[in-house]
Amino acid sequence: MKILIKMKDGKVAKSILVVLIVLIISCQPKKKNNTDELDAEIAQTMDPINRIPEWLQFEIENNLPSEDLNVWVPTGDLQTSSMIRVPRFPVKYTKERFESTPYSLDRFKINLIDETTNLKLSGVKNEQISVQIAIAAKKNVNNLRVDVSDFLSESGGHIAGRNVQIRYVKYVPVQRARSELSWTLKPEEIYGPEVSGFGSPDIVGDPLVEVSEVYVPAFRAQPVWFTVSIPKDAKSGIYKGTISMVSKEFPKKEIPITLEVLDKEIPDAKDYKFFLDLWLNPNAIAVANNIELWSEKHWDLVEKYMDDLVSRGAKTITTTITHDPWKIEWIDNTRHSQTGIGYTPMIQWKLLKDNTWTYDYSIFDKYVTLALNTGLRERIDVFSLTPFEWGGKRYVTYFDEEKGEIIEEDFEPSDEKYEALWIAFLKDFEVHLKSKGWFEKTYLSFDESPKDVIESILKIVKLGAPDFLNRFSIAGKPHTSSLAQSLSIFYLHFTSEFNKEKPVEDLLRERKESDKTTTVYLCGEPAYPNTFTYSPAIESQLIPWLALKMKTDGYLRWAYNSWSDKDPFNNPVFNFIQGDDYYVYPGEDGPVSSIRWELMKEGIEDYELYKILEEQGNVSEEVLQNVIELATRNENGKFKSIYDFIKARQMLLQNENVE
Repeated sequence: MKILIKMKDGKVAKSILVVLIVLIISCQPKKKNNTDELDAEIAQTMDPINRIPEWLQFEIENNLPSEDLNVWVPTGDLQTSSMIRVPRFPVKYTKERFESTPYSLDRFKINLIDETTNLKLSGVKNEQISVQIAIAAKKNVNNLRVDVSDFLSESGGHIAGRNVQIRYVKYVPVQRARSELSWTLKPEEIYGPEVSGFGSPDIVGDPLVEVSEVYVPAFRAQPVWFTVSIPKDAKSGIYKGTISMVSKEFPKKEIPITLEVLDKEIPDAKDYKFFLDLWLNPNAIAVANNIELWSEKHWDLVEKYMDDLVSRGAKTITTTITHDPWKIEWIDNTRHSQTGIGYTPMIQWKLLKDNTWTYDYSIFDKYVTLALNTGLRERIDVFSLTPFEWGGKRYVTYFDEEKGEIIEEDFEPSDEKYEALWIAFLKDFEVHLKSKGWFEKTYLSFDESPKDVIESILKIVKLGAPDFLNRFSIAGKPHTSSLAQSLSIFYLHFTSEFNKEKPVEDLLRERKESDKTTTVYLCGEPAYPNTFTYSPAIESQLIPWLALKMKTDGYLRWAYNSWSDKDPFNNPVFNFIQGDDYYVYPGEDGPVSSIRWELMKEGIEDYELYKILEEQGNVSEEVLQNVIELATRNENGKFKSIYDFIKARQMLLQNENVE
């Protein structure tokens, strides 16, 4: 480019020349600092932070042992590596920074691995094993790609590399919630070193993103998550393979890995004994993906979320027979779903001009049919005759043909018109369910409704569809047991503080003798064990072990995907403590899994292995009891040994106590 300036006044020419030079320099591409001027779009692919403070960079730099690509196994042992979340900012942790036992901080040491390291793991047939490695560097790492080879044994066994799913841990912000003002603890009272950032801000690894390659900014750790699925027809023995990683900045690394396939097998997920009851919100899928509710694309996505639930052995179909059964009082005297994205009714109530009622079951029928076809076949739960806010008015939402609009009408609980509306619906609903062959599978379901509230609708059920009286599904307190064929008891009622009037153990024995289903459920409390976004990772795998300890049939959580917002990756909180209302994240092609969701699956597999060996009678009663005590000791994940589950499984498989 040529610029010609011809002026008699030298001062003016000189000034213009200076301006032009400044303009030219400003138009040149800037040389980016490793951290201060990262491209915002690239920097936020795996975390929401554009820039980290220099003091934090300094701490990380001093803790990274190598100028090369730092690669290590979280916890230092591949078999237990999934038991912690890797801090995004890998600083050196000391007892002065965290009130913690020494072994819990040892998990976060960076011990580099290299080509001479042989990573080892083992598992039984037909189970999955989650492991992870972590990567960090003092400069940006572009186009990082990690692959796993096929696994071969000396006896000719072959496990294809496609049996290993490779994903990258994404980090989400840690946010406060309204529930902290009234009944849940604050985040900092729950989380430990797995939350990273020291308030600048705080972030935590949870979503597992499946991409072909990833960008790792300087001074940030990037965990790589491997889900190893052992085929049920795999031959027992020792298999060898290789993990390889390549990037633009560093030479290729190859690390040997050994997989031991043990001579035991767990059942397919559809045959799990563990009763998993998680509530799917189909409306959230439509909102988060910005697609029309009940469109073809929406139905395709709903099926993928159902498939995901079935892969964990889920048993129930969550349906809504009213408009958003879980509303709460909100800003400006409005009512809002208790979750960021509420529920839409699957059955449309319609008041005709002649003052009679009709009910459109088309969405309900299609939804239930799809769920049954995917494998959710145990039970159809319908919500709900009782509102979430038990002490106030009750609402019925319907389309008024005369007025041509949706009406939300409120009633006192004892209002005869309210009773008449529900009696008419239940009579029609029973006829419809029987015509579809679903009546015996369908349960009237109640979320934490007190006994007196449930009893208040018994008259309605008796007059509308009395056969439902034997099929109530209740998540609540033990004193609702007499009403519930299926009962989920809040976790705290198993503790000594709550377990006073009548021991829960006696109640469970009575229910088992009557062939009634009993599960345990968690919500926004206790602080631990739990599966919040920032709960210690190990607690997710602990939950099914606790179901064994409590002698329950399984586990309930009130929400599988009731996201806080259409973008929970960046806005993870609406009303309740973070992660209380979802296990997975929204993706364009289906659910995005999480560390919590994968470890829950593996805890259920532990449960299944225990049940199989117990039924076979190959493990003594003493060992079985010791296994549970070992696996469930210390329910606070910050201090729990990462080897508890490994040793418990070893005891089961060898029928002997392990020190």
